[in-house]
This record gives sequence, structure tokens and C-alpha cells, in this order.
Amino acid sequence: MKAGDEIVIGAMEHHSNIVPWQLLCEEKGARLRVIPINDRGELLLEEYRKLLDRARAWWRWARFQTPWGASARVREIIEMAHEAGALTLIDGAQAVPHMKVDVQALDADFYAFSGHKLYGPTGIGMLYGKKKLLDAMPPYQGGGDMIRTVHVREDHL
Repeated sequence: MKAGDEIVIGAMEHHSNIVPWQLLCEEKGARLRVIPINDRGELLLEEYRKLLDRARAWWRWARFQTPWGASARVREIIEMAHEAGALTLIDGAQAVPHMKVDVQALDADFYAFSGHKLYGPTGIGMLYGKKKLLDAMPPYQGGGDMIRTVHVREDHL
């Protein structure tokens, strides 16, 4: 993520899925764009396509919307994002307790959900990511059981 990049989200996002993106945009100089919806709460896909065509974008969308119980046409939306060269992050917190989810069939780049939606403890969750994308990312944290062997080079002392 760098200055000039765009994050595209749906208009019905929960604040927990808006605020972190706003903070990231502020930190990186990126821009948050919102896909409008119609009166039935459906994404306006032509407007979405226009947003995707404008700039390099990350796209994210809640898979199963809580307010109306409407399941988004996720596979189609992911395909549109990939055609535009955008990466996708799907929030599956509302979907995983109610339906079978196949992240490979969806072709999601990333898929996340929280444990408490599956009656687990708070503070835990799951992030699926395509291996090639995860391998290209630096670790979020270090230490613990993440490292098997540590070598210290003398030129670093």
C-alpha cells in the first residue's frame, strides 16, 4: 500500500470495516472509495467497475451483510476486481457461521473472519491468504515459535 493507491469498499460496511481502512489511508496517503448501493441494498456494479478502472485498488466487501441478510455476489465481484488488477479481501465474519465457504472456488486473495462469530472466544480470528501473496509480505510480528534458527553475523554487532 502506498500513496495514490485506492481501497474500494461497499456502502453498507460496518464501522469496524471502515475505520481501519480510513486509518491506513491516512497513514499511507491512499484514498478510500465507496461503492454506492440502490434502494434494495445492492451494490451498483457499474459504479464499482468505474471505481476499479480509475486506479490501482484493493477491494474489500463483507460477504454476508448483517443489516439485510443479503449475500453479495462475491465470485462475480472478485472476478471484476482481478480483471482490474486489484487484490481482494473478503470479510467472511457473517458468512462462515451460516454457509459453506470455499475460498479457492471464490478465488479470494484474502478471506478473514472473527472467532466470536463461530461462538469462540473474542480476540481470535482467521486470515486466509494466497500463498504467493503471504510469501511476499513481511511478518506482522516476530518471536515466539515463528523462528526456528537465529544466526548473528559479526558485521551486525
